[in-house]
Amino acid sequence: MRAAWRITVKDMLLRMRDRSAFVLGILAPLVLAFIFNLVFGAAFGEGSIATIGYADEDGGEIAGGMGEILASLADSGILEVERFEDGTGLRSEVEAEEIPAGIIVPAGLSEAVLSGQPAEVTVVGSVDAPTVSDIATGVARAYATSIADAQRAVAATLQLTGGVPDPERIAQIAGAAAQAAPLATVGEVEAENRILSPDTFFAASMAVFFLFFLVQVGVIGLLDEKEHGTLTRLEAAPIPRWSIPLGKAMTSFFMALVSLTVLAVATTLLMGSNWGDPLPLAALFIAVALAATSLVGIVAAFARTPEGAGNLVAIIAVAMGMVGGSFFPVAGGNRALELVSYATPHSWFLRGVGELHAGGGFEAILPSLLALLVFTVVGGAITTVFLGRRFR
Repeated sequence: MRAAWRITVKDMLLRMRDRSAFVLGILAPLVLAFIFNLVFGAAFGEGSIATIGYADEDGGEIAGGMGEILASLADSGILEVERFEDGTGLRSEVEAEEIPAGIIVPAGLSEAVLSGQPAEVTVVGSVDAPTVSDIATGVARAYATSIADAQRAVAATLQLTGGVPDPERIAQIAGAAAQAAPLATVGEVEAENRILSPDTFFAASMAVFFLFFLVQVGVIGLLDEKEHGTLTRLEAAPIPRWSIPLGKAMTSFFMALVSLTVLAVATTLLMGSNWGDPLPLAALFIAVALAATSLVGIVAAFARTPEGAGNLVAIIAVAMGMVGGSFFPVAGGNRALELVSYATPHSWFLRGVGELHAGGGFEAILPSLLALLVFTVVGGAITTVFLGRRFR
């Protein structure tokens, strides 16, 4: 065991000198987490995701519904709404690229709706902001759909009561419907929030994504030793043969732990990330570090050259990162993708961090720990068998 420790210390000092471990384990994930949080944080978080202009040229009761919808979205922090006196001013701001998109309620809309005539809401958008234009279109389409439903409901009511659908009668029924109490309401969501905040999500996702690039430095070091002829010297030394691959695996494991710990502390201080209770988090770090080391060990057992092993690890790391949710959350989205994500350590690690983020402890992350243990056992068994045969 002493020989394995000496190999581990030697390799870690070597990686510290060439700074490869610092770049892969700390600098790259920290910088990318900061950039992703800066660029995409508003889309995942509580901040507004866009600014939309609004002009009400009608001023009627029906047109006021659009204003109420936008005001509600603004109060919720989802959108920022900039109001204009007329559509001309709004169009000028969009053309000048001061705002990306806007909604115009034309004059006569309320009268058209109350008389049962077709009505139209105008959306103005910049060609350079298609996403915001789509958001504005979605809001306007939802509003138009609600108007159409109200018109059908009023017409059906009048038909059943034998009335005539004149504008005054429609206005009376529409006003009574607006003042009536809702038949059903949605209560508060009682489930705990396990959705990671943007800063925590990008910090954790980048940490586990680059973990696989980092651990290859130690495990694939066996191939480097063999290619440069130094492996023969190690095998000729008066040390147990098993201490050589064990020392390389320990190098990967400890570098992974250092990387995760430093990133957790750095992102907490610099970005305000919330990783949860430190003790269960430490257990989660140990589990994912073991899983990553074991899985990368399989590559070292089958690859012929260090370059080939590095390329294969890169392919596997990117594929697992995409499927496992390192770039975008997969939980609650496509069901097939969510099921496939269970086959990656990334997904289980992020789920565990989500449980801790919600205030959970060891019991909450137990499924993640068990899943990562399975990756460790399976990967370690395959690595031990085939790597042993190769270097025997």
